[in-house]
Amino acid sequence: MEGWKFWWGIAAFFLGGLSTQFSGWLTYRRQRMDKAVEDADALKKRREEFELQHLIETNEKLHVLRQRLWDFTLEARKVRASNQADGHQDQAGLTAARDAMDAAEGALHGNVGFILNDEIRLKVQEAIQAIGGATFEVLGGSPVPHFEMNKAVAEAFDALSARVRAIYANQPNH
Repeated sequence: MEGWKFWWGIAAFFLGGLSTQFSGWLTYRRQRMDKAVEDADALKKRREEFELQHLIETNEKLHVLRQRLWDFTLEARKVRASNQADGHQDQAGLTAARDAMDAAEGALHGNVGFILNDEIRLKVQEAIQAIGGATFEVLGGSPVPHFEMNKAVAEAFDALSARVRAIYANQPNH
């Protein structure tokens, strides 16, 4: 009987060590899984913050570009009116309006490449093209093609705002 107690003590010692090792392994696996989940959440949050920033900036810059088109249109009308009235063309205002429009378009182009969603990026590019086409119509003395341009711009605004809403809808309330 004494031999049995001896072997039971040794078995208990090894089982205790094995149990400790197994428990440590389980704790390590759980910590690694928790860390992986935390890392994935942090990456998702950074991506969403990046995307939100660029969507909102793009929205603002598209508004500016559209306003610069209207400013350019007004200046072109002034030049045409003064040309008809006295034959004198002062194009300084038109040049300044065109330069402001070019700057706004360049700023917007700088943001378009950072839009992660391909469909939204395409809608914004179509809006830029529609505004650019309207510029050529204005220079040619034609009226601005409001319907086509406004449709393209409105679709871009709708796509941008829908994506912003979708991102905010997925964020937990704090």
